[in-house]
Amino acid sequence: MVKSFGKIFSIVKLHKWRFFLSQVMMFVAAFATVSYSTLITPLVNQGMVAGDVEAALDIGLNMMGLAVIMGVSMAIAASQAVFFAQGASYMVRKLLYEKTQAYSFENFDHLSTGKLMVRLNADTINVQNAMQQSIMLGAYAPFMLLITILLAIKNTPDLVWVLIIVVFVVLSLMWWLIPPIARAYRKRQERLDDLNNTLQENLTGISVVKAFVREEYEVEKFTRNATNLRVPALQAAWRVAFFSPLLTGVSQLSIIFSMWAGGSNVLSGSGMSVGQVSTFNSYMAMIVAPLAMMAIVIPLVLRGDVSAKRILEAYDAEPTVQDKEEAKEMNMEKVKGEIRFENVSFAFRRPDGKFDPPALKNINLTIKAGQQVGILGATGSGKSALVNLIPRFYDATEGRITLDGVDVRDIPQENLRKIIGIALQEAVLFQGDVRVNLKFGSPKVDDDVMIDAAKAADSYGFVSNIPEEWSAPVARRGYNFSGGQRQRLSITRALTAQPKVIILDDSTSALDASTEGRVQSAIPKFMNNATTIYVAQRISAVIDLDHIYLLENGEIVAEGNHEELLESNPLYQEIYESQLGGGVTKGLDLEEAV
Repeated sequence: MVKSFGKIFSIVKLHKWRFFLSQVMMFVAAFATVSYSTLITPLVNQGMVAGDVEAALDIGLNMMGLAVIMGVSMAIAASQAVFFAQGASYMVRKLLYEKTQAYSFENFDHLSTGKLMVRLNADTINVQNAMQQSIMLGAYAPFMLLITILLAIKNTPDLVWVLIIVVFVVLSLMWWLIPPIARAYRKRQERLDDLNNTLQENLTGISVVKAFVREEYEVEKFTRNATNLRVPALQAAWRVAFFSPLLTGVSQLSIIFSMWAGGSNVLSGSGMSVGQVSTFNSYMAMIVAPLAMMAIVIPLVLRGDVSAKRILEAYDAEPTVQDKEEAKEMNMEKVKGEIRFENVSFAFRRPDGKFDPPALKNINLTIKAGQQVGILGATGSGKSALVNLIPRFYDATEGRITLDGVDVRDIPQENLRKIIGIALQEAVLFQGDVRVNLKFGSPKVDDDVMIDAAKAADSYGFVSNIPEEWSAPVARRGYNFSGGQRQRLSITRALTAQPKVIILDDSTSALDASTEGRVQSAIPKFMNNATTIYVAQRISAVIDLDHIYLLENGEIVAEGNHEELLESNPLYQEIYESQLGGGVTKGLDLEEAV
């Protein structure tokens, strides 16, 4: 039942000595407790009943010493358990975060940000609490149960049957209540995923919510998910709340039962002494106390096990794009930048392992070193899927892609992504300052390179007009800059790393035609004629490039420069007419229109 929780223990290596020390101290505390109980019979018989004050005083002092040892040992054990659990929580969170940084794009497609956030926070805290409590109980309870039963068999054999009945009743109650608690906790964490996803989506897109006055709808959606969470949470909570007082009641009844059984033996003259009855009552308390502790700890461990399983699901997930053992780095200084697609097809994989319909079909193209090419097509034509295969954000389903004749799968990803820079569709900036964001891909580069890159991407002007200039603060996701400014900063970031191949994935869509033209003309000069790939829906973004590939439904349907495509391809003519023609081409010779 707690297999996943146990595996987390095996992963954690930080402060393991604290774990061992806590267990040693719990053994000491358990031994002192048992030794304490063995002195009750002589205290009663030799001291109280016999009226021997000196014997009673000696035994009492010994019991006092054992009580001190027990208290100090448990205090040390508790402190070490806290330190270990905190260290384990830190390590689990750190290891899981490191693992997510190694994920491929496909992993994030299947495991949403909201789900990862729950695992890194709520699930990790559940594991921490479960570890702390289970360490406290781990050595103490089994030792106490075993030794107490053995002592009862030796010293009070006539009353052992009472212990057996009590243990059977408690274990039966656990068998009845624990499985539903585990199921409820599992559902609770799943519903927490849904709630967290809703919360994250709403707060990220709050501007859209307010723009369309949909606050009430979002509140209803959140309330619905919160209610779905409340049901399993309540099911688990009431069982846990019922479990503890139930076991407490059983323990009190067991003591009454043992007093009745023991008292009956004393009164019947069977040979059992009052001291033995008192000792047996202490045995009963020593057995019931760990069982009562288990009533508190077991629900925590169950919740921790559910969370541990969810953490391990994320931790055990392997990146779908991995380096080969024989992969060799390319010398950036010698890279020319020729890109070739050879019979490449690609389909996105679903969480169940099956593939969606192909996003790219039998792509064959060659981008010569130093060329400026455009990938043009409507939304959903496969443009981004195509360029995402070059730096291996995804791997091709069929065929191969080469860089200067070398299969990109034979190049380590880190090396490949230093060679190939990309400005993604969504221009995401990080909290910090402008300089840190622009040097994100190359932190040690000189400011002069960054400034030249900013001039090429047309971000120099507005940044230099900010009082703090390159030290200007950047808000979360760069929301203190306009969409066009974020795009230009994103392009600057890609250029600052000085890659040999630069991909601009629709990253000028928020720029006006004049700014877009300036950026396109400046990039080749800054990049020393590196291979440049523009992904766009607008003809204005690719009209002056060396070569254009026109995509439709994942296939290349035409290629050539602007003049050639305008003359020969009906789809390109239609796009040109709708975006730039304004009736210019209608009824005219195409060469004149050009």
